[in-house]
Amino acid sequence: MLALILVLAAPAPAAPLDHQPWQAVLSAHVGADGRVDYAAIEASGALEGYVAALATATEPQDPDARLAFWINAYNALTVDLVADAWPLSSIRDLDAGKVWDTRRFVVAGQALTLNQVEHERIRPLGDGRIHAAVNCASLGCPALAREAYQGPTLQAQLDAAARRWVATNAWVADRAAGTVRFNQIFEWYADDFVRATPPPGQGGALGQAAAWVAGYAPVADAAWLRSGAFQAAWADYDWSVNGR
Repeated sequence: MLALILVLAAPAPAAPLDHQPWQAVLSAHVGADGRVDYAAIEASGALEGYVAALATATEPQDPDARLAFWINAYNALTVDLVADAWPLSSIRDLDAGKVWDTRRFVVAGQALTLNQVEHERIRPLGDGRIHAAVNCASLGCPALAREAYQGPTLQAQLDAAARRWVATNAWVADRAAGTVRFNQIFEWYADDFVRATPPPGQGGALGQAAAWVAGYAPVADAAWLRSGAFQAAWADYDWSVNGR
């Protein structure tokens, strides 16, 4: 009888965080080009409820659900941060460019900086696709997706994010000149892009970038990148804010 009482008295498992409020913000205030209407988000207070829910949420146990949780948290907190400071020309205008380490946000009961969320919660996956999913409120970043990440669909969503990035600002090629410039994210996070074999004659982080992009590029572009018949360099990163 005592065991039965203990079972009946046990607390119910915490319900997973509902990402629908974040989805509503993305649907209403992010364009197809990834531009964000920060002024409207701030005026409506649209993110207040979701940010509050993140603070008390329980971190999911399922690996895909956990990663989706942290990607959504990073993106939502970044959007909320910029919206609160709107208007501004770059996120680096905040805290002398150190906002990723100076501000702390409570997520799942933990006071974390944005860099801690990215480097300690998201990047341990060791998968370059995550860099196509997280957004730093800048035009140099992969565009902010208009859909919240969800555990059951995460792998397909990450593949789609990678293809969108490759189709936009992951690289810029001049076939006639035989040159290609890769986004500096591939340089800054080189360890996350080492799973593919570099093209002939292309070594280091630039070669890894070429191999990774080829994995998500259209057939003709992928063949050209895998040939290695080009000179590679890094593109200048655009820190301009991604506002409308």
